[in-house]
Amino acid sequence: MKCPSEPLTTLRCNQILDAAEYLIETQGIVSFKFSQLAKEVGCSTGTLYKFFEGKEDILVCLFMRNATSNNLPIFIAQNPELTAQEKALLPVLFTFETIKRSKSFFTLRSVSVNTMVWQLASADKIERFKKRINTFWTFIRSSLEEAVARGELQATPLQQSELAQGIAFYLTGSLTQFESQLINPEFLGDRRETCYRHLARLMAQYNWSLPLTREKFDALEYQTKVFFDKHYRAHMTCAACNQLAMVKPGETIGCTREQTGCS
Repeated sequence: MKCPSEPLTTLRCNQILDAAEYLIETQGIVSFKFSQLAKEVGCSTGTLYKFFEGKEDILVCLFMRNATSNNLPIFIAQNPELTAQEKALLPVLFTFETIKRSKSFFTLRSVSVNTMVWQLASADKIERFKKRINTFWTFIRSSLEEAVARGELQATPLQQSELAQGIAFYLTGSLTQFESQLINPEFLGDRRETCYRHLARLMAQYNWSLPLTREKFDALEYQTKVFFDKHYRAHMTCAACNQLAMVKPGETIGCTREQTGCS
């Protein structure tokens, strides 16, 4: 099931996804049904099937539309002064910022990556979904490779791979524990403080020219918040998703006045 490319069909697709996200946020993923979505949008289920093969397509598309990777290339283009170390940390901060602004993103993220869900999506959605997941990992790994090339980090390829996994695994684990709301507060520290301490300890295991400090972490977190305050909803579109689908691993998207505010 191919994603729309024409302006009118893309707009309609966005409207459907907006309605689907609303239903998921108000009723939950389990109760979410195609018939309810058709009623919310004001169309027939047949119209929905022109865009999405099934419920799994909707879930995968909603995840990709909200994904951290939508914003990373734009932020990098706007902030060329960032160090490679800071770039490597952005996926963590961006994901937390996304969750603050989206009631459904954590649930979509958890459900979509389950093989019992994404494998039931249409072939085109699966291909895009796999590419998006690998784009996220590639971003972390390429940031560490850049750090080595700039002299910010001394690390072998194996060490770079281990550190990339450490950053991604920390993010996955922290999201699961903090966002599930199943763990009693007594077992969890302050999320912000915990995030910094864990990442600082992780980074300190490797040979960086400059350590990750609290001041640097706070400044990057503030930059992230300001960016999301200005641009968060603008990048949650089918058009942004289609643009990212054309980017090869390791490439970045240049900013435009219309989408990013760059001069």
